[in-house]
Amino acid sequence: MRIHRLTLQAIGPYPGRHTIDFDTLSAGGLFLLEGPTGAGKSTIIDAVVFALYGKVAGEHASDDRLHSDHAAPDVEPFVELTFSTGAGIYRVWRSPAFQRPKKRGGGFTQQNARAKLWRLPAVEDDAGEAVSAHVQEVGTELGRIVVLDRTQFTQTVVLPQGQFASFLRAKPEDRRAVLQDVFGTEVYERLQKQLAEMARTARADLERGSRQIQAATATFLRAAELDDDEREAAVTDGAPTASPRADLLAAADALDVPALTEGSAAVLAGVGALSARAAAAEEQARTAERTARERLDTVRTLAALLERRTALLAEQARLTEHDPHVSAAADRLGLARRAATTLAPLRAQAEAEAAAAAAQGALATALADAAAGPHADLLAATTDGADLAALRAAHEAATGEQGALAALVRVERELPTREVGIEATARSIAADAEALAEAEELLAARPAARTALAGRLTDARTDAAGLPAARDAARAAEAVLDAATAADTRAATLLEAEAVADAAVRAAREAVDHEHAVRRRWVDGMAGELAGRLEDGQPCVVCGATEHPSPAATAPEHASAADVDAAAAARDAATTALERARTRVTALTEQIAGLRAAAHDRDVETARAELASAQEQVARCEAAATTARELEGELDAFDRHTAELSAALTEDRASLAARRERVAALREQLAADRDRCAAARGDAESVTARAEALAARAATATALLDARRAADGAARSRQQAQAQVARALADADLPDAAAARAAALAPAALDALEREVLDHHAARARVGAGLAEPAVAALTGGEEADVAGAEQAHRDAMTALATATRTASACAVRATHTATARAELLAAAGDHAAQAERTAPVLRTAALATAGEGTETATTLATYVLLRRFEDVVAAANDRLATMSDGRYTLERIDEKEGGQRSRRAGLGLQVRDHLTEAPRDPHTLSGGETFYVSLCLALGLADVVRAEAGGVELGTLFVDEGFGSLDPATLDAVMAELGRLRDGGRAVGIVSHVAELKDRIAERIEVRRLPSGASTLTVRA
Repeated sequence: MRIHRLTLQAIGPYPGRHTIDFDTLSAGGLFLLEGPTGAGKSTIIDAVVFALYGKVAGEHASDDRLHSDHAAPDVEPFVELTFSTGAGIYRVWRSPAFQRPKKRGGGFTQQNARAKLWRLPAVEDDAGEAVSAHVQEVGTELGRIVVLDRTQFTQTVVLPQGQFASFLRAKPEDRRAVLQDVFGTEVYERLQKQLAEMARTARADLERGSRQIQAATATFLRAAELDDDEREAAVTDGAPTASPRADLLAAADALDVPALTEGSAAVLAGVGALSARAAAAEEQARTAERTARERLDTVRTLAALLERRTALLAEQARLTEHDPHVSAAADRLGLARRAATTLAPLRAQAEAEAAAAAAQGALATALADAAAGPHADLLAATTDGADLAALRAAHEAATGEQGALAALVRVERELPTREVGIEATARSIAADAEALAEAEELLAARPAARTALAGRLTDARTDAAGLPAARDAARAAEAVLDAATAADTRAATLLEAEAVADAAVRAAREAVDHEHAVRRRWVDGMAGELAGRLEDGQPCVVCGATEHPSPAATAPEHASAADVDAAAAARDAATTALERARTRVTALTEQIAGLRAAAHDRDVETARAELASAQEQVARCEAAATTARELEGELDAFDRHTAELSAALTEDRASLAARRERVAALREQLAADRDRCAAARGDAESVTARAEALAARAATATALLDARRAADGAARSRQQAQAQVARALADADLPDAAAARAAALAPAALDALEREVLDHHAARARVGAGLAEPAVAALTGGEEADVAGAEQAHRDAMTALATATRTASACAVRATHTATARAELLAAAGDHAAQAERTAPVLRTAALATAGEGTETATTLATYVLLRRFEDVVAAANDRLATMSDGRYTLERIDEKEGGQRSRRAGLGLQVRDHLTEAPRDPHTLSGGETFYVSLCLALGLADVVRAEAGGVELGTLFVDEGFGSLDPATLDAVMAELGRLRDGGRAVGIVSHVAELKDRIAERIEVRRLPSGASTLTVRA
């Protein structure tokens, strides 16, 4: 895991917003977070931990310290952290719960905690894919992304005050949880649990298979019905020592598959023999039943024939007694049938006579009606209606004239309506003529209105033409405002740069003065230094004497050559810093001058006012352009409407002229139709009255024609009916109509008499045929049939067959069930053997992975993997510890807990080997400084191993927040040298300390300073 950027606002002692770019800050591998005690150094680590976990780093620290008391009450505190892991690059934003002023009224209200999470395509991208905006979901996602929980994070990545040595002093069980999450070895834990579960399942399957074999054996014994001694003896043919039931149960308990196979085969053979004997007995019983059934059928047939012969003879005697009556009925039936042929002609004669009388009455009525009506002249012209040709001629003349008047009747009826319509049309034409005159006046007034609209359009276009220039002016004004704003910002930066330059001048002067002073002390003490090099008998490099009676003494304030070089280097550094500061002041001055020129020496307020004026002019021009577009549309619509009005007026003029011509034509046609109707009505009041009179004359002629024709037809029908009656009586050999009616019978009586005769003859034929059948004719009447005896014999045979069938069926079912049960038993035995063979590797592997019974070691698979990783961590830690402790200490992995007690999970204990005494020490006995650098080595070793492991948590950033003040100079040098080695691997270590010596060692730093108000601020030096 690597931290890239941190932004915080209103957090702890920091009321403002601060951003730390860790990528730039940690480019050299080490960076320092320094400042006075209590100024807020640890708050930065708390901000990192809070961003990831929603809580601060310290185990017992309160989250209330997050919201800055120095910030304004309405400023929302938040932390934003950009980081990367193997899962990708993410940015998380969190705000703690705090009291904010109410938006309405006085007082405060609780603002709940909030959180947001994004996935980024790159570190420098501000946008990204939103993952979640809910506190709980963000926490869940970060747990998946970071992998470590807060406690593990503060033991491996961020080591806050009071918790730096927690991993060193942790219990083995706690170390196990940290190592498992850091190295991602939970897969071995899951594999171990899965193997144990598979072993439990395999053993359960084997036990279930064993129970299935026992259950299948019991089922086989029940199917073979070996549940008592008598049935068992029947299967074994009565052998006194054979007990297949006991043998099979014993073989099932022992899972002896061969014994089960052999024993079940013997039982199956015995059951099969019993079934074969029962089947033979059943077949014998079935043959006996079939013979008895055939005998019973023969006896029953004889009894039925004897009974039928007796019944036929009795019926034959009854029919012979009834023969005379049936002969008389046949004679009466023949007479009634002859009389029936005359009934229809008699009825037709009566109907014809009635019709002739009615027709004569209707003719008399028609003649009387015609004589009394307006058309009595028809009687004189047709000889009182007897001249049919004259009647037809009168009828045709009346209907012809009536047809000629039909069209004029309709014309006469429509005359008033047509006249009203013509007058209404004339009035409508007059009204339309007035409307046409008004429309022509409106059309004549439209050119003036168009001229006014075109003038407004010209004005709007003139105003809109200045839009490009107005926009250019607005952009220029905006550039002036940006330049003026940037100049003010650079001016503030210039003040800070000038202050830095002034401080650099003072520092350079002090460095030069210090160098001069050191050189002066070095020169002044040169004699003492040379005297220190004198040796007895050796010549002096100054005077050449070999005796040195009074060598000069070295003064306490004497400076060495190394001091001179150090002072010179300090002077060079101060001079270089001064040059950089002056260069920055010069660059800022030039930038400000360029910005002032670009702003035309305007201040921000003036530039802002000019920009507002330019923007207003742009708005006016844009409004004029919009108005011009609207007026163009209005002018086009106006012209289209004018054209439409002109076309409509032309069309209306033509339509009005055509309508006037049509009204004149309609009036002429109306006058002509009136003249035609007057000529056609003659003496009648109207054409309609004349047509109605003609229709009445035609109706009178029609009535006379119909009456005369009906009377003549009825007379002819009566004569024909009388001739048919005479012929029918002669054919039936009857003297007259009265005799025919007396001999006739009703249909029901006739049918009954006919059925009686036919039934008698049919019965005679049926009885004769029955007595002539061979089986009946062969009987003498003296035969006997014992049906009861034959039925009893058949019942006895059926009872014997049912008993034999039940016995055979039971034996067959027993044999089938026994064979099926044996197949299931052998299948269960085979499945158990195959299951045992399949599960053997699983059981062996699970026993090895879970340190089960029969294995050589008591270490589980997951523990074994962690032991190897932990040994790698201890080895990597010892590489650095040898340097930091000058070879005195070595970490050792032990199977016991610290303190000598056995661990529930062996192998993750730690002890420290002190090579001065070669005695092991508990980590809790180390001093503060020793605990610091031993814990640091352990943390760095953990980072080294994790970095080398594929699939683990990448620890690319490490924070150390304590301990350096407890180190002596030599140990501090060793610790810093080891930390410096980290930059070669691309990792970064942030040191949180107020030790002054670290400022000289580490250039990249975050300087935390307390303000007079009690708040703090920070500056990044990179």
